[in-house]
Amino acid sequence: MRGSPAFLAILLGTIFGVLGASLSKALRYKAPDECKWITTGDAEDDVSLVCRLRTINSELENTNFSVIQPQHTVRLRLECSDALFYQSSLSAGSFRPLVELRELVIEYCKIGNLSDDAFKGLRELRNLTVRTHNTDWSAMALDISAGAFTDELRQLEKLDLGENNMWGIPEGALCPLINLEVLNLTRNRLRDITGFRFNAATRCLTNLRELDLSNNSVESLPSAAFSGLTRLHSLDLRCNAISFMADRAFEGLTSLAILRLADNRLASLPPELFSDAKDHIQEIHLRNNTLSVLPPGLFSELSRLLVLDLSHNELTAEWVNAATFTRLVRLVVLDLSSNRIARLDPTVFRDLYSLQILRLQENLLESLPENTFSALYNLHTLLLSDNQLTIIDATTLSGLYVLSLLSLDNNRLHTIHPGSLRNASSLQDFHLNGNRLTSVPDALKATPLLRTLDLGENLISEIPSGTFDHVAQLYGLRLTENHIGNLTKGVFDRIKELKILNLSRNRIQYIEPGTIDENLNLQAIRLDGNQLTDITGLFTKLPNLVWLNVSDNKLKWFDYAMIPTGLQWLDIHSNEIKELGNNFEIETQLQLSTFDASENKLTEITGNAIPMSVELLFLNDNLISKVQSYSFFKKPNLTRVDLKGNQIRNLEPYALRISAVPSDQPLPEFYIGDNQYLCDCTMEWLQRVNRQNQTRVQPRVMDLESIYCKLLYDREHVFVPLVEASHSQFLCKYETHCFALCHCCDFDACDCEMTCPQNCTCYHDQSWSANVVDCSNGGHVNKLPEQIPMDATRLYLDGNDLRIVSSHAFIGRKKLKVLFLNSSNIEIVQNRSFNGLRDLEDLHLQDNRIRELRGHEFEGLDALRQLHLQRNRIAAIGNDTFAPLRSLRILRLQNNRLTTLVVWSLPSSIEISLAGNPWSCECDYLQSYREWSRDPSIRVTDTATLRCRADNESAVCTGTISLDNDIHHNYTKTIIEKQVLQDYLPLLVATSASSLVVILLCMLAFVFRHELRVWFHSRFGVRIFYRNHEVDRDDRDKLFDAFVSYSSKDEAFVAEELAPVLEMGNPSYKLCLHYRDFPAGSFIADTIVQAVESSRRTIMVLSENFIKSEWCRFDFKSAHHQVLRDRRRRLILVLVGDVHQRDLDPDIRLYLKTNTYLQWGDKLFWEKLRFALPDVPNNQRATQRTRQQPPPVRRQHNNRTSNGSRTVSVHI
Repeated sequence: MRGSPAFLAILLGTIFGVLGASLSKALRYKAPDECKWITTGDAEDDVSLVCRLRTINSELENTNFSVIQPQHTVRLRLECSDALFYQSSLSAGSFRPLVELRELVIEYCKIGNLSDDAFKGLRELRNLTVRTHNTDWSAMALDISAGAFTDELRQLEKLDLGENNMWGIPEGALCPLINLEVLNLTRNRLRDITGFRFNAATRCLTNLRELDLSNNSVESLPSAAFSGLTRLHSLDLRCNAISFMADRAFEGLTSLAILRLADNRLASLPPELFSDAKDHIQEIHLRNNTLSVLPPGLFSELSRLLVLDLSHNELTAEWVNAATFTRLVRLVVLDLSSNRIARLDPTVFRDLYSLQILRLQENLLESLPENTFSALYNLHTLLLSDNQLTIIDATTLSGLYVLSLLSLDNNRLHTIHPGSLRNASSLQDFHLNGNRLTSVPDALKATPLLRTLDLGENLISEIPSGTFDHVAQLYGLRLTENHIGNLTKGVFDRIKELKILNLSRNRIQYIEPGTIDENLNLQAIRLDGNQLTDITGLFTKLPNLVWLNVSDNKLKWFDYAMIPTGLQWLDIHSNEIKELGNNFEIETQLQLSTFDASENKLTEITGNAIPMSVELLFLNDNLISKVQSYSFFKKPNLTRVDLKGNQIRNLEPYALRISAVPSDQPLPEFYIGDNQYLCDCTMEWLQRVNRQNQTRVQPRVMDLESIYCKLLYDREHVFVPLVEASHSQFLCKYETHCFALCHCCDFDACDCEMTCPQNCTCYHDQSWSANVVDCSNGGHVNKLPEQIPMDATRLYLDGNDLRIVSSHAFIGRKKLKVLFLNSSNIEIVQNRSFNGLRDLEDLHLQDNRIRELRGHEFEGLDALRQLHLQRNRIAAIGNDTFAPLRSLRILRLQNNRLTTLVVWSLPSSIEISLAGNPWSCECDYLQSYREWSRDPSIRVTDTATLRCRADNESAVCTGTISLDNDIHHNYTKTIIEKQVLQDYLPLLVATSASSLVVILLCMLAFVFRHELRVWFHSRFGVRIFYRNHEVDRDDRDKLFDAFVSYSSKDEAFVAEELAPVLEMGNPSYKLCLHYRDFPAGSFIADTIVQAVESSRRTIMVLSENFIKSEWCRFDFKSAHHQVLRDRRRRLILVLVGDVHQRDLDPDIRLYLKTNTYLQWGDKLFWEKLRFALPDVPNNQRATQRTRQQPPPVRRQHNNRTSNGSRTVSVHI
């Protein structure tokens, strides 16, 4: 233990020494702005810099490389922005200070020219890359000056000038680079290669080993074009346009090993093309040309050739013969695929005894001669796919002793000799799909090492027992798209190693239970596209099964007990399943992550029908009409749910409820479109579902904008986009309804009881602010329907036979705004028929038989804005008929029998229709009309068709308007249009309007003073027109802000709805709750009194449970009476559910009658509740706010408990 301090000192010294050494470079060499340094590892002090710039020396900025530390900087990488198309430039000597630089990379800088001495001073440079990617900017090309590469770059070994859009390089410009070994010129536009001076006469770049000219525009190769590159090892000429090659194009390339000429336009090759490279060439790639001729002996001298690719040409059997591949004894890979070879010479491969891979697919082979492959005893891969073979004989494949992969797919095979594979005992992968086999070949008995077998797309109809007994090592078996019928036990018992089984698209109707019980290693099974009706007992004993597809069958029912609990992927779509059964309630044991149950006949979704582990859930295109509340609750892995294309009409507010998602994780994505949604009063919440993401307990509905829903009642639109529907369009039907505070519902003639009249249909929105009564075409004769609801806002009575509208017919309907009485054969409208309809805005009386209006019919309609009287028989209108209609803006009187009208008695600022009446042509009347029509606030919509009629010519006002004579000797003339008004009238109208607006605003402020106070308090925290009472000043030191008294049966409502919003909102209140703050074992009455005394407010949750349980207890009741009697304590009463007045205590009933109430459906519910509560000082609750984020205010109008739907009201 004495040596421990010394050991600690040594350890700390070592740690700090290592850290110091690693940080020394950072401290010694500070990287310039936009750069960072990286240690290279080549030497102790070597540094590499990576700089990400916008441009280099452009119109945007000037670049100074002198700020870079010259010593020890061996690598420099400059990356410009690929989003800015500004030309960069390199001036002479830009990098001169960097004398130790060995590697320079310039990427994405749009350089237009490499000037002379651009790289001057870089004597140690070994690697230079300039990739401007000018191909992204077609107008920009890189030009290289003749002196860009000087003798100072003689040490350069690698030069990369790819992707620069270069058209050419000055002749001999690269010759000073005498040590260059790698030259990359790919992806430019080079056409001529003679300018590079690669020939023997110039002796330029003689040390070059790799030359890449791919993806250019070279069209021809002249003789001896590369003769000076005697050390060239690799030549890449892919993807050019070469169509001509001289006889000695590759003269002098004595070291060439790899030649790539794929993707050109070569139709033939010179016979002496490879004469100089015959001793070294190893790979020749001629893929995707148009070769149709191969000169005899072209390849015969290439004794070191390993790879020959002739695929995708037009070669035929004439040129692929016995002499084509002679003496290629080292050839390993031969690709002849995608040609036009129809037959093979039996001796074509006789010298290829080193061949390992032979590709002959996509030719025209119809048969294979005996012993064609007998010399290929090293061949392990033979591809004969996509030919026209019909028979494999016993000797066709002889000699293939090490063959491991054989592809005979997509031929016309109908017979395979049982002994055809006797020499291929090493075969591991056998592809026979896409043929015409009617049974599993017996030749498989000679392949004990077979791992994968593909027999798909054949005509196999049955699998006898023992068929696969000799392929015990089989890993994957594919039998898709055959004619296989039923399967019995024992078929697969010997294949113990089987992991993948594909039996899809067959005709399987029945699989005997236990058929695959012995295949315990099975991981994936496909049975889709069959005719199965039951899968009971097929998969439960497969512990390793993770992937199962039984879609597109005829399954009638499904239960999670049918699948192993370890299954992760399940597809049962396109069946006839009506229910996702979970009789054993194993949803918590399942590991299912992807589940596709779409295109079935499911009708309902419940919580236990969805596994808790599911991530992707597809339930689209079913018959689902109901999604139970909390169906997706406690599914923490859920990422996507698809419910599109079902028959869902309504979704309850908690139907899509999910568990709270952490803020660092994305919300699950739900797709619910293409359903038959009905926009009733219960669906308004869905409109705002994507705006409630702060609580993160609702998913994100991805197709909300595209959802259309059917309106329950709307005369103008049947379907509207859900997000565009207004609050008043979300309606529900009702027959009778009694408000919670209505005291007379048990008696007749109760005004606050809503009863829909006979032969009518009634609708309401969620807050009952809209109440539509439709009695159209209801068969009502000579009288109005009885018991029209007093709170009706829209009333439709059109299409009846009323005849007379009696006086005060609608008395008491003070909320009515729209009234339709059109097409009801009305002849008489009595005086004050509409008296009491003070909010009526739209009145329709068109298409009736009204003959006259005497003057008092419309009294009391102060708010009326539209009056429709067109197409009646009105011949006379009293002078004062429209005088009470001060708000009237639209009046329709066309197509009546009027001859005169006291137009000057009409309200100002009106739009009127007058055509189709026999107006008088008397001069006095026309003069009066002209003066009236000059008012700019008057608009006659049908002026162009307005006509007056004169019974005789003497009555015509002469000298002003011409007359037109008709055949009946009656005369009509056009009434003169209104003229320009005097200049002083607009000023007068503007002044009057401004005064009216000020008065109106003052009246509105007075009428809605309480709402304004609530709004100011919720928005700015200010209580206007409010004086602090003595009780507020005295209560500031109370322990709690509010004590909540409630029934134990309502604890879910308080704990989940009321308390979280108040305690975790902004501002947050401190509540006293039974279950949390009452001491255990205390006397209830004393505890309640203490809680009331310690709280600034008391919230009493009054419900039927409260009245029938807690309130019946004497101690509980006596404690609360003190609160009811002391009104200075500010009791806040919350009503939950339907509480009848007769069941209430007299003190509570008295309190209810003398105070204002706030219903739960009010949009400002929480704001008004906070207004009733005391203000929380800013210096309090700070700790609580920082500890948890406030949830958003929830505005549910319906709260659901175990007892069903409940309506909540709050009384302050």
